[in-house]
Amino acid sequence: LAAGQELPLPLGISANVFFLEQNMEAQSIAINLPDNLVPGLPPGLDLPAKATKLESRATSTTAKIDAWVLPFLNVYGVAGYVDGETVASGFSVSGLPPALASLLPNSFSIAYSGPVYGVGITLAAGYNQYFASLDANYTESDLDIGESTIEAFVVSPRIGITGNLGGLEGSLYVGAMYQDIDENQNGTVNFPVVGQALPVGYAVISEAEDKWNYLVGANLKASESWNYGIECGFSERTHVMATLNYRF
Repeated sequence: LAAGQELPLPLGISANVFFLEQNMEAQSIAINLPDNLVPGLPPGLDLPAKATKLESRATSTTAKIDAWVLPFLNVYGVAGYVDGETVASGFSVSGLPPALASLLPNSFSIAYSGPVYGVGITLAAGYNQYFASLDANYTESDLDIGESTIEAFVVSPRIGITGNLGGLEGSLYVGAMYQDIDENQNGTVNFPVVGQALPVGYAVISEAEDKWNYLVGANLKASESWNYGIECGFSERTHVMATLNYRF
């Protein structure tokens, strides 16, 4: 089927930068207040809490190794580093006296970083200058706060067109991205209470509020081996991805 068709070189190494901003939906929030803040409160008590809004921003920088094992099937592995922040707004704690609850901040943020790694596959097909692809990958991140983790399953269908413009060869495409992201964050954050910073333990389990967003992107083929790409996602979730790929 592939005889006589122009195919990409079989092996590739890529550098990728991916920025993501989205709202999260809290499955559960619990905090552990210091003993000296609440006299008589049993130590180790986890108090249920809630937030009206959870915002997540993250930037991942990864290296990717891929191989076209069949003309329509690409497999790859990724490894790198993620750096992000989760901001909880409209924060409140259940079961506290009003006088004590008024001392707690209305919002707080959690900064994190850590390694990220995963695997994925891409299915692709083309007809004349038109093409379609379906990418699916799974990644895990081990964060530097407590025993926190992020697990993400991502599926991205894309359709596009290849061609030449002003001596440049490349492609334009549109598509969508489905993300099933589960964040399990736990650790300690400093709350400003009565003029001092008190360490408060927290445990937050959340998932992506909106699973889908739309995307547009472009790839530039600088040579037989070098490719450059840029992609932007929009709707309730936004993302920007830049890629530098070398094939051999």
